[in-house]
Amino acid sequence: MEKPFSPKNFPARVGPAPFLGLAFLSQTGMSFVQQGLVVMGIFFVAAYHLSLTQLGLITTALSLGVMTSMVFVGITVDRVGPRVILFWGAMLSAGLSSMLLVVHSYSVLLMVLFFVGVSLAVIPSSGTKAVFTAFVGRPRGLVMGIRQTGVPLGAALGAWLLPRLVPEWHLGPVYVLFSLELLVTGWAFSLAMREWRPKGMTNPKRMRLTGTHWRQLSRPISIAFLMVSGQYILLTYSIADLSQVHHLSVALAGVVLAFSQLGGGVGRIVLGQLSDRLGGRRPPVLALAGGLATSLAFIIGILPARAPVWTLFLIWTLFGFGAVGWNALALTWAGESVPPSHSGFAMSLTGTIVFLGSSVFPPLFGFIVDQTHHFANGWWGLSAILFCATAMTFHRRHVRLAA
Repeated sequence: MEKPFSPKNFPARVGPAPFLGLAFLSQTGMSFVQQGLVVMGIFFVAAYHLSLTQLGLITTALSLGVMTSMVFVGITVDRVGPRVILFWGAMLSAGLSSMLLVVHSYSVLLMVLFFVGVSLAVIPSSGTKAVFTAFVGRPRGLVMGIRQTGVPLGAALGAWLLPRLVPEWHLGPVYVLFSLELLVTGWAFSLAMREWRPKGMTNPKRMRLTGTHWRQLSRPISIAFLMVSGQYILLTYSIADLSQVHHLSVALAGVVLAFSQLGGGVGRIVLGQLSDRLGGRRPPVLALAGGLATSLAFIIGILPARAPVWTLFLIWTLFGFGAVGWNALALTWAGESVPPSHSGFAMSLTGTIVFLGSSVFPPLFGFIVDQTHHFANGWWGLSAILFCATAMTFHRRHVRLAA
């Protein structure tokens, strides 16, 4: 097996390190918009006088858009390749993001966010397939973890920058920034790819996934559905919890949230490398991430209101390590559960289920808090969901089917 960053026979217009760097940049750009819009929910609450349940629906609108198109995009990427899909997808997502400039009501906001989500699905679907394919025959856990670190880093940048930029710039210039960076980062990565000429793979149109493939795929999909509850509840409600319960300013709460996302980024790299060292075994490492997230969600629920700020930074960072760090492992596991010709579909299907979970759990968390008037009940409910996900990693043995 080749070393991950050996330039020998690497199938791209650049070497492995710059290729992975551009993949990381593209994913960071997408995440800065998609998860940044969730972070901006605190400003939408003030602008449209929203309840916490309605705040959760902002995440739902984006996530439903992504899941609506992600499987279709994954199938298309398997057939025509990621380069052309990402090139035109970057243009589409930039154009739809600019439509936010004309939004003046909550209902229209939800509708536009849905279509923004539809277009944003192109970036993770094509980028994941490009990295998964380019690094065939090399350890994938680390490189997929590095690439997927763009998700929490984009969220961290949003959590740190947007609570400062929006009050100063207002919403319009921020939307313009979103459109420009989507276009630039998407095109830069697409230009580093070669034309799509899959070698040694059976025509995807003639192949069918067997029952064994579907059974193998069901585990990472089910675990991902439950685990994403922590990732998006953390993103959607941390600023509200930290400001209302722990009396932090919105700006400082944003910094705490940013640290949690950085913790998640570190988790994706460390956990990916650990799974490679275990011979590509993803479930035990997912169990580690899930156990940590389960414990920290429960601890957040019992924190006193006047907890020291350094404690909040530490707990949120560790929570991010587990609640955000699991993602690349689940996607890689899904891609390795099917023949290589269907890896894009498998990872996109998993991504779709991830966004289904992200559309379900945040409003549920908000509803629980609205009804009980205590954030603690929401965090304890989240802890129970994450415990179920962790328990599923100890199920039957998984067999890797893909090269």
